[in-house]
Amino acid sequence: MKKSIFFLVVLCVLLVSTTFVASAVSFEGDASYLFGLGSSKSRGFAAHAMVEVIDDVFADGSFLSTTAKTAAGDGPEETLSNSLISVGGLYRPVNDPDLGVFVGAGFLRLSTKAAGADDLIGQGLYGKFGFKFLPTPQLTVVADVSYAPRYKEGTDKPGSFVSARAAVSYEVMDGLGLQGTIKHYKASVAPVTSDTLVGAGLTFRF
Repeated sequence: MKKSIFFLVVLCVLLVSTTFVASAVSFEGDASYLFGLGSSKSRGFAAHAMVEVIDDVFADGSFLSTTAKTAAGDGPEETLSNSLISVGGLYRPVNDPDLGVFVGAGFLRLSTKAAGADDLIGQGLYGKFGFKFLPTPQLTVVADVSYAPRYKEGTDKPGSFVSARAAVSYEVMDGLGLQGTIKHYKASVAPVTSDTLVGAGLTFRF
């Protein structure tokens, strides 16, 4: 079921993005399968897309869905699912041949689901900073960090939310590459939700 949802989301991102291709300057995205590090037993999928709608101005979106097995004392394992969605805009103040710097803002939503419990939903506005570095024409290094200073879950007191990503990709053919990714996110409101994941996948651009 999770795989079906993931591929449906990726397909929707691609379909929506391609409607702007005629007027867009460029489109790039990636999709990865991730595993939790350390004591985390989570695993799941992530997708990210950027559409340059006019010179140096981008529509930016990402999706992360994970599932983890947790054990409470001597009781049976329970399934905990997290879905993180972010949508925003970016501006590229630096656009050199081998370096791009991005700043922007947007809206994020984190949904946590435990068996037999209602969804716990948090959301907030975030600011984002990132860069894209090309050491060689085929090798790309991407990193970004997003920070929401007034992240809220229901009527609880606001906390903060931070999400960071770093990825290295190698283009194996025109517009298609292989990518390794590490991703971390943390919501400071109680109960604290945090995870660090690594994995690999594909990148695509046109």
